[in-house]
Amino acid sequence: MSLFKKRILISDLCKVLEAYMPTDQVESVYQAYIVAATAHDGQYRRSGEAYVFHPINVAMILAELKLDHHCIIAALLHDCIEDTSLTYEDIVKDFGEEVAHIVQGVSKLTGLEFHSTIDKQAQNFRKLFLAMSTDMRVMMIKLADRLHNMRTLKAMSRDKQIRIAKETAEIHAPIARRLGLNSIRVELDNLCFEITHPYRYKVLIHQIKKQCGNRKKIINHIQKEIEARLEQEGLTQVIITGRRKQPCSIYKKMKIKQLKFSQVLDMYAFRVVVDDVAQCYQALGIIHNLYKPLPGKFKDYVALPKSNGYQSLHTVLFGPNKIFIEVQIRSEDMHFISEYGIAAHWHYKSSKSNSSELANNWLGSLLDIQKNSGTSIEFLEETKTDLFPSEVFVFTPQGDIVQMPYKSTVLDFAYAIHTKIGNQTLKAKVDQVSAPISSELKSGQTIEIITHKKAKPHPSWLQIAVTVKARSSIKAMLKEESTSELIQLGEYLLTNALHYQGGNKPIDEEKWKLCLKDLKCTSKEELYMKIGLSEILVSIALNKLQGENGNDLIKSISIKQTQGKSISFARCCYPVPGDKVAGILTSAKGLVMHRSDCGNLIHAKQKNEQWLEIDWQADDNEEFEALIRVQVENRRGMLASIANAIAKIEINIEHLEVEEKDHSMKALKLVIGVTNTAQLDEAMYEIKSLEFVQRVERI
Repeated sequence: MSLFKKRILISDLCKVLEAYMPTDQVESVYQAYIVAATAHDGQYRRSGEAYVFHPINVAMILAELKLDHHCIIAALLHDCIEDTSLTYEDIVKDFGEEVAHIVQGVSKLTGLEFHSTIDKQAQNFRKLFLAMSTDMRVMMIKLADRLHNMRTLKAMSRDKQIRIAKETAEIHAPIARRLGLNSIRVELDNLCFEITHPYRYKVLIHQIKKQCGNRKKIINHIQKEIEARLEQEGLTQVIITGRRKQPCSIYKKMKIKQLKFSQVLDMYAFRVVVDDVAQCYQALGIIHNLYKPLPGKFKDYVALPKSNGYQSLHTVLFGPNKIFIEVQIRSEDMHFISEYGIAAHWHYKSSKSNSSELANNWLGSLLDIQKNSGTSIEFLEETKTDLFPSEVFVFTPQGDIVQMPYKSTVLDFAYAIHTKIGNQTLKAKVDQVSAPISSELKSGQTIEIITHKKAKPHPSWLQIAVTVKARSSIKAMLKEESTSELIQLGEYLLTNALHYQGGNKPIDEEKWKLCLKDLKCTSKEELYMKIGLSEILVSIALNKLQGENGNDLIKSISIKQTQGKSISFARCCYPVPGDKVAGILTSAKGLVMHRSDCGNLIHAKQKNEQWLEIDWQADDNEEFEALIRVQVENRRGMLASIANAIAKIEINIEHLEVEEKDHSMKALKLVIGVTNTAQLDEAMYEIKSLEFVQRVERI
């Protein structure tokens, strides 16, 4: 039985530590165990097990990654400050400042009132990242703590199991991936899958065992063929292993690519570990000679490492018996980083690893976010967007490679180069051709950013930017540069609400003074600013001024002009004048308009975010973007025909995207500029009248 399937004892832990740690350090770890066991005496987990076995298991997970003795001691004591009478000062006295700092970083927030579960989670998350910024071992312990909790989750109620598993899949597993902690990430993914899809998990486990047993001879044959060919070409010091596929990754592949189980398992996976980089490419050539490579399935993560420092050559081959083979080729140092990730920083080979530098770069961007995030929930949500594993590689005009998250835009690239360049972006070129700053990046492109010293961010940029660094930088500049616009917006919203609720009756100065005092504002301008930033709800200010103490009132306002105000339009539903609309007040963006039937607006209302019903009568000279989907027969010249039909009624196409359906059908997504719903209807009618158009709908 493997270690994580049984209760870990302190003797098991010490045995693992003795393999890489001096005796005096192992003894200090044992002393920490005595302190933890004494502090947790009489405490039990929901499973009925003595509580001290939890920190021992957490310490064992970290010991298997060969973490230093300070980290192991902190792991044993990580719940003491929160759950026992042991204090920070006690830990400093017995084990020093370094250990105490790590323990304090892991400890959850206590003694505070939280508005909701998500608020509590978000504040803990923010505190954790701040502590992690000064010592990465804080996050290492937190991930190990979550892993052991996931291993023992079945003692909880089903509702709690689902909630914790979803939280783990959203936050902890992506962080483990980002830090290169592959073993922790794989186990977290599989444990979450087992909890959320128990039946599918059991079926896949059974099928994996069955398939591996049935095809053992083929796997052994392929492995021996690769070994023999490499040895024949002079590569004798090579380690080749088969990789067992994980149920979670199989399920994801089946779901995304709509494959049958047998189709996924037809791809056998092998890992080839050689001495150095030169031998990686030599081995690749030899293996491509042995089996024919599959076109478009080669990835070079040696020249272009992943964001967590991972390096390997990946290739897919046509093997014997018409089966596919996936092979990963890496050096010993690359394999070490793949296995230990950020933990390599504390290991004897850390000097050969760039994983620590990559992690610290990521942490630096997270510190920028937390400074510019209005709330802990905002910080949590924005950080989640930065944890997705896919990435693209683009070039600067000088030929430098820049690694960006999947779906990043040209604007994100500008901020990745430097915050000042991002803030002063005027326009851009992609592969020497002018392109919108909203263009999505694709690997291999060369991006040139053209700046101007008078250029500055616009609220609409927040709808373009994807990366956390770009979004947080834009928000910071908007708060700094858009003060007058936000004051104007706040005054506009409050004045409209007062008019709607009480006619033209003026508010006397005494009520204004009491309102400003209660809401801790020194002036009306400050109040307007805070309303514009959604830091004070319009309804609260309204009730203060009207002298009411009842529930918040639902308000309706009239808007005739949007230019020059901090108002933007949601890209999820593309509202235009003539639509029934409502607005959500957000920090930095100001008022964001949505169509009333938009799912995101409905979700915001359910979360009790501040929203306003809007009577929208825009000026005739204002133009707004609308998104339509056109299903067409695949004919030559169809795009030109659609463009001509729209040009007849003097409407511009702002953006076009083609969705492949099959050989005879295509779907086009068009963003067009219109002044109101009547002009939009006219455009849709003109397109629908074309003989090859099957359907036109607004998205």
